[in-house]
Amino acid sequence: MRKITYVLALFLFCVTSVDAQVWKQLPGGGKGQAIYNDNGTLWVIGMGNSIFSYNGRLWQEYPGNGKAVDITVHNGTPYIIGVNNGIWKGTGSGWVPMPGNGLGKRIYSDNGQLWLIGINNNIFSFDGRNWNLYPSGGKAVDIAAHNGIPYIIAEDGSIWRGNGMGWLQLRGGGIGQKIACDRNGTVWVIGVNNGIFYHRLNRWYEYRGGGKALDIAVYRGIPFIIGLNHSIWRG
Repeated sequence: MRKITYVLALFLFCVTSVDAQVWKQLPGGGKGQAIYNDNGTLWVIGMGNSIFSYNGRLWQEYPGNGKAVDITVHNGTPYIIGVNNGIWKGTGSGWVPMPGNGLGKRIYSDNGQLWLIGINNNIFSFDGRNWNLYPSGGKAVDIAAHNGIPYIIAEDGSIWRGNGMGWLQLRGGGIGQKIACDRNGTVWVIGVNNGIFYHRLNRWYEYRGGGKALDIAVYRGIPFIIGLNHSIWRG
């Protein structure tokens, strides 16, 4: 019995050690609510709704004293959903409102193409002047996109892919809360149990080492997450 107990304890220790090695907390003591990765540079919405970027060591607040509930970034230019649901673009020294009088909850950049979840959960894309409703409607709580194709978490948590005319549910029966796309098009989600999953060959796979998260961004196959205590981790 002692031997069995020892082996079990050793097994549990090894599993815990592997999990700890998979996830590394980023230096700098940052905490956040939302996260985005712009070609390797991390951006977050902090606990007081301020906007920060990460230089590899420290979190630096963006000029202009902006406040936001969500963020996306393209080539160093941030776009935010303000606390009043307005949509703003960073100038390097402050913020200017985006054209089109849009209001939203979630925003995502697909190589500069902006996608939006509106305040009524409708899905929009931006043409440079106006926010255009996606064909056949659809309602969502989160959105990501790759090469012009949007992926959404519907109001019931199901996960869908746009085809230009409507929506097709991703195979695998996944249910999620938050969604992101890697640069190769791989779809990642935060599941209803806050686990981290990615979609490949019509199946959902849990990220090695487990982990629990509130939000996710991905770069070259590496997930970056906001943990359940709002600390920031790298897979």
